[in-house]
Amino acid sequence: MKNQTTVKASRGRPKTLNRDHILDVAMSAYWRQGAKGVSINEICKLAQVSKPGLYREFDNEDGLMKAALKVYLETLLLPMLKELGHKPVFKDVLDDLAEFAVEERCELPAGCMMVKMNEVKHLLGESTQLALEQAHQQFLGFIEQRVEQARQVGEMPSTMSNQLAAVYIDAQLTAALAQRARGDAPEKVRDVLKLAFSVFK
Repeated sequence: MKNQTTVKASRGRPKTLNRDHILDVAMSAYWRQGAKGVSINEICKLAQVSKPGLYREFDNEDGLMKAALKVYLETLLLPMLKELGHKPVFKDVLDDLAEFAVEERCELPAGCMMVKMNEVKHLLGESTQLALEQAHQQFLGFIEQRVEQARQVGEMPSTMSNQLAAVYIDAQLTAALAQRARGDAPEKVRDVLKLAFSVFK
């Protein structure tokens, strides 16, 4: 990430503010500590940027959080959905979702930043809440589409609606990601998730 914006420092001297660096720092902090577990002052300290400079770039905490969420979605969630969209067998989609939930990523926190944000959604700013809801609906829509495709080729039981199946899968993934964020062993979380997904076999 190399995008930089020149802003005026408090003493009148030009200072280069690295927007992408701030977003990397903020995303990591929100992901690791939760959206309400880290303050703007702490992010400024970690990113080595002044609070006025950060506010000039992102307007307020809500703007920073929404921008950090966008980076998270573009870096992790959307590429995953794109990859899953090419899986021809629904069982493979479920297996990959299970692996995503338990995956240990080098130098990245366990769990999901989106799940952590949703846990305190009512405390977040309006634009972040809206971005979270849009991302959630996008994920549910993707799962509903894959469920319908699986139903058409006989991979899904006809007794469960597409919407119910998507909500169920989302709930199981959310629980698994929360377990991983709490430090539960990947093997244990994977076994529970695969058992939950076995209703589709």
